[in-house]
Amino acid sequence: MVYNYKNFLITMMCVEIMYLGAITGFIMYGLAFHDVLAAIYALLILIFAACESAIGLGLLVAVYRYGRSIGFNSFVDLGG
Repeated sequence: MVYNYKNFLITMMCVEIMYLGAITGFIMYGLAFHDVLAAIYALLILIFAACESAIGLGLLVAVYRYGRSIGFNSFVDLGG
């Protein structure tokens, strides 16, 4: 689970740190066992993290424009 439940930006940063940990694991595995495929997987995870970060930043801007706050408490008004 995610550590912070109050701020959307901090939550996004926590997710990105988890992605970087997985990337580091793949890179270390590739270095230890001389496997190029692990570096390719790490690159794919990096691309996925960048896409997820761009979408999350777009959501952050939209929510901030709506409620002038990035706290999760203001998301209740949006419904859905």
